[in-house]
This record gives sequence, structure tokens and C-alpha cells, in this order.
Amino acid sequence: MYLKCMFKGVVMINFKKVTQIGGAILCISLIIITISLLISFPFASHFSIMQQVAAHIVTIVIAAFVKIGYVAFIVGKYERGLAF
Repeated sequence: MYLKCMFKGVVMINFKKVTQIGGAILCISLIIITISLLISFPFASHFSIMQQVAAHIVTIVIAAFVKIGYVAFIVGKYERGLAF
């Protein structure tokens, strides 16, 4: 797949790499969000209030990375013609 870039001309996109990076971002962010949710709710009594606040903030921020990883993974698979 070729993509025209305004500044550098034609750029080649490796969608296999897009799929791999999207999958890695998705997996890592799901692990982080699971840990932050565990700190935020069921094990909150074992952590200070500052740690709980940080875990709540991380939960919100990492949710965006889950979405980005998922979209990259799906786009990579779609462009390679692989089934979902």
C-alpha cells in the first residue's frame, strides 16, 4: 500500500508491522488497565489515597491507548485481507 505524503512524496506502509505494533499496544495497555482497575477498586484498602488517585487517572488515560491499539490492529488486518 502506498500513501502520498505532502512533504516526502510516496511512503510505503507495512501493514504487517502495523498489525504487530497495534497488537502489542493493545496487549500492554490491557495489562496496565487491569492492574490500575485492581488498584482502584478491589484492593484499594492496601494502597494510599495518592496511589488510588494515580490508578484512577491511569485508567482513564490508558483507555485511549486500548482504543488506538485496537484500531491499529484492525486496520492492519483489514488492509492485509485477513479475516477478523
